Amino acid sequence: MKTLTHDELKSLTEWEKGPCVSIYLPRHQAVSELGKDSIELRNRLDEAETSLQQMGLGTAEAAQFLKPARMLQNDPSFWKQGAAQGLCLLMAPEMFQQYDLPYQCPPMLSVAETFYLSPLFYKAYEDDRFDLLAICPNSVRMIRHQNGDFTEVELPENIPAHLDDFAGGIELEESLQYHTTSSGSQGGEFAGVQHGHGLTKEQHEKVLTDYYQFLARQFDQYLEDNAPPLVLVCAEKQQSLFRKHFHGSQLLPDGVTTSPDQLSARELVDLALPVAESSFQTSLHKAQEKFQNHMGTSRISHQLEEILQSAEQGRVEALFAPLGSELWGHLPQDGELLQTHAQPESGDIALLNWAIRNTYRHGGTPYVIQPDDMPDQHSVLASFRW
Repeated sequence: MKTLTHDELKSLTEWEKGPCVSIYLPRHQAVSELGKDSIELRNRLDEAETSLQQMGLGTAEAAQFLKPARMLQNDPSFWKQGAAQGLCLLMAPEMFQQYDLPYQCPPMLSVAETFYLSPLFYKAYEDDRFDLLAICPNSVRMIRHQNGDFTEVELPENIPAHLDDFAGGIELEESLQYHTTSSGSQGGEFAGVQHGHGLTKEQHEKVLTDYYQFLARQFDQYLEDNAPPLVLVCAEKQQSLFRKHFHGSQLLPDGVTTSPDQLSARELVDLALPVAESSFQTSLHKAQEKFQNHMGTSRISHQLEEILQSAEQGRVEALFAPLGSELWGHLPQDGELLQTHAQPESGDIALLNWAIRNTYRHGGTPYVIQPDDMPDQHSVLASFRW
C-alpha cells in the first residue's frame, strides 16, 4: 500500500492545471460485497465524464482523460480483498495518481480546477512514525513505520551492511587475529588487518566494540534532527555499546533486547511498536490543547468567512474540519456576505477544501478529524498565528 507523503500533499495542494477530477470511495471488506466497488467507481466515472464534457472537453477527449481509471475499474485483480479501506483517484492533464487509504473515506466526486484533498489530510498528523534499527554481526537493517505500514530503508554506502563489510572480510568464528587501523578502504574509518592466529576473547570484544562505535557515529550523522523516534533492536551488551556513542535525540531510552538475526521485518515491527507507542505525542493533541488555551480570544474563530480570508493570507496556524463535512459556495468579494450550500450549486467551490489547501500551502496545519474530536462543535475551526 502506497503511503502518501507530505511532499506529495504539498505538490497536490499547489496543482492548478485543470480540469482536476478527484474520486474517493470507501472499500467494502466483506467478500460478498467486493463487486460493488467496481460498479460504484464506474458510476462515478460516468458522472465525471459528463462533467468534463460540460466543461468543454469533447467526447473522445473526456474518455481519454479518464482512461487510466477505467482500466482500474475493469481490472478484476484490483478488486480482490485487501488491506485498503478506501480508494482515492486524482486525475488531471498528464497526471494520474492512485492512493489506497488505510481508513474508510466518505464517497466524493469533484470535477474542478483544483483537486479535492480534504480526505487525504485525515490521519496525516497522527504521529505513529518511528524508525527501527536492528543490528547484529550478520546484518544492519533499518525499517520505517508510518500510518500502520512499514518499509525497509536503503542505507548509504558508508554504513556497513554487516560486520564482514566493516572488518574487511573477517568472521569472528574464523581463527584469525584482528586489529583496527585508519584506512581509506571499504571498511570506512576502520579496516581489518588479519593474522593467522586465533582470536582471543579480548580481541573479539575489541572488534565488536569498534563495530558498534562506528555504526553509532555513522547513524548519528545519517539521521536528520527531525527524524522520527528510533527504536534499537539488538542484544543487551550491544545496546550499551551503541548507546554509548550515539548522541542523537531520536534514540528512545528503551529498546528491544534480542538478537534480530532470524527475525522478519514484520516480527521486528511487532516487537518495536509497544516501545515506540510510549513516545507518541500526537500533533493533533497538542493543537487541541493550544486551541482550548486560546478560547475566548481573537486567536481562534469558527466564522468561515474570516477563516477563508485568513487562510489566504497565511494567518491560519491550525485548521480543524470534520471528515466528510463540506460547505459549498462562492468566495465573497468586498462587501459581500458569504452564502453557503449543503450541496454544490452552479459555480460553487468546496469552501472547506479551499481553506484546507490554503492553510497547508502557507505552512499551517489542517486537521481533518472525526466530529467527536473537534475542539468545539462547529463546521470549521481555526487558530491564528496573530
